[in-house]
Amino acid sequence: MIPTVSNLPLLFPIRVEIPANTTKVIDFPSEYVGIAVNINVQNEDAANAASFRYGGQTQSNMNIPASSFRTVDNANVKYLQVITGALGRCIVEAQVIPLKVGRN
Repeated sequence: MIPTVSNLPLLFPIRVEIPANTTKVIDFPSEYVGIAVNINVQNEDAANAASFRYGGQTQSNMNIPASSFRTVDNANVKYLQVITGALGRCIVEAQVIPLKVGRN
């Protein structure tokens, strides 16, 4: 069967604000009953870098320079860890695809 717009699942947006000097793990299946497919992590700290990683503890951190952002596109992300800088927050925006619940 060829996918069409009518049989693709709807994505829903989420936004998480993480305060300065914080480590936060976002568990998309538990917190949002879905998997993130597109993510934007924005570092609002004008002086310090932030970092993030997805895919578990075995993956290395990716740096986000001060006042910058990084994206993850066309992926299936269950867990996202964000470490903010000392002076500014990070904003995570994501498109989440719902997990299938029940039977069809």
